[in-house]
Amino acid sequence: MAERNGRYKLGGIVELDDAYFGGVSHGPGKQGRGTDQDPAVVGVSLNPEGHPVYGFLEKVSNLTNDTILRVLQQHVEPASTWRTDGADGYAAAAPKLQAQFSVTPSTSAQAPEVFHWINVFISNAKAFLDGTYHGRGRARRQLYFAEYVYRYNRRTFSDRLPDRLMIACLEASPHPYGT
Repeated sequence: MAERNGRYKLGGIVELDDAYFGGVSHGPGKQGRGTDQDPAVVGVSLNPEGHPVYGFLEKVSNLTNDTILRVLQQHVEPASTWRTDGADGYAAAAPKLQAQFSVTPSTSAQAPEVFHWINVFISNAKAFLDGTYHGRGRARRQLYFAEYVYRYNRRTFSDRLPDRLMIACLEASPHPYGT
């Protein structure tokens, strides 16, 4: 699944954000960038009507400008149009990838509408991980992300999905954790 996901990049209008995965943060005020959960860079491309098409979800060790740039180079086509909340990493990466970007601060009244689909994508990913893996598996979290993204990006395949997955398995390199 991860190999298949890696073949594609998001283009056109792309909502970008970061998210945190890994259970409950302990202590008051431990949310967002202050949490001990695993950070991830997230993106969702939209069609001209504003509906989601594809997404990506990449676990990262930190949310520095260099890390965000590396992830976006891997997952987003140059010269895309980005919607962000104004975080420094996305603003710094935009000129390097010739991206046009609009900023809507998270505190803005328009933020829930502007970032509707990426918030749905993140919420569904968290529900998938909690429901399927019960929030466990920090070491293999990127593999769980790959499964979620694979299913999400092929959600319209309906009865063709098992055949597509079989082909992906046959063409894949050996499993990274052995048997």
